[in-house]
Amino acid sequence: MGDGIAGIDALLRDRLLIMVNDRSAIEILPHVRAHTGGLVLTGADAPVRCKEIRNARGQTVVAMDHGSHTQTIATTEAPFGLRTRLGWRDLDLTDLNEVLDGQRDNKASFAVTPTCFIPADTTGDALVLRSVMGQANRLCREDTVVLLPCSWRWLRGVPLRQLVEQIRACRHPVALILQADGDPLERDGASDGLRQLCRSCPRLMLWRTDLGAFDAMAHGAMGAAIGASAVLRHGVAPRPDGGGGGHKPYPVVLIRRLLRYVRVTTLQDWFAHLDPWTCDCAVCNGASLVRFTDRDHDVLAALQHTIRELFTLHDELAATLPGYERVDWWRQKLADSAEHHRRLAAETELEVLYPRVLQYWRRSSPLPVPPAQHLRSHDQRRPS
Repeated sequence: MGDGIAGIDALLRDRLLIMVNDRSAIEILPHVRAHTGGLVLTGADAPVRCKEIRNARGQTVVAMDHGSHTQTIATTEAPFGLRTRLGWRDLDLTDLNEVLDGQRDNKASFAVTPTCFIPADTTGDALVLRSVMGQANRLCREDTVVLLPCSWRWLRGVPLRQLVEQIRACRHPVALILQADGDPLERDGASDGLRQLCRSCPRLMLWRTDLGAFDAMAHGAMGAAIGASAVLRHGVAPRPDGGGGGHKPYPVVLIRRLLRYVRVTTLQDWFAHLDPWTCDCAVCNGASLVRFTDRDHDVLAALQHTIRELFTLHDELAATLPGYERVDWWRQKLADSAEHHRRLAAETELEVLYPRVLQYWRRSSPLPVPPAQHLRSHDQRRPS
């Protein structure tokens, strides 16, 4: 990347990536915006698929997430690691550079560190965070994003200040993954904490997320990666065995006017006695949103519809100026979604719950976290 640090920032600024398993990447690729979108590939064959896509469509932005954070917890001695055919491998700085070079050799648009999971349950986790950033800052590279897979608990109190300080000190862009059982942004204080983080750290991206991507980018995040499936829309606790697997996906669609993902079975309940809502995206072409079944081709079509709707929303965001204009745009989208929920409940005569996370996003935004030096001087002035 000849333009160095400025080059990777320009590549990632306002970019919406879709995080997808390598098996589904080809089917969704035509629905990803060429100039403002891209893919983050997961799965064992991600390197092969990355090279295939980049050979066929060289302008497409493609990166990889090795998923180390889903398999083990980071330590100060080994914050980076990788599962290989020979088993688990802790990575020193030389090994880490080799892994990052390997991603680029497979034509990834930028490299992503295979960071292990960072909890926030003990005081030692702050040392682990420092170890991740310290080793990353020793990388003499200008093509790398530091992946930071964290518990949602980092978004509150003293851990939030520590997180801000470390991300600000990183010489690379940082991609944050938030882990929780369920939606991490529904946890107490998490949405406010993430907004503070985004407003405080201009080179931060939010990865493995959902519509939280738009709240984050409206509040200053550089870009985002939204998961194509439910399991890729938030971080998961490490499972050394690789997880359960084997479940059959059910059709879920993004309803853009509601700003939420909805199961098709729920849509069918809502519109049992009404004409169902339709969609004019290139996948639906005016067809009903309740038409999807659990057959493979319908599950795929529902995903393709959702990606089209995500990029329509992203086009709107990208057309606004960062700062107050973008925040105002997002506030209006949230207000519109609340009104659509109200009307839907009135028309269907059913209880249509307004999601908790949308309620949180309608609150006023907190201020950025002050620089660490300001915080220390303030604490010194505080009476004992």
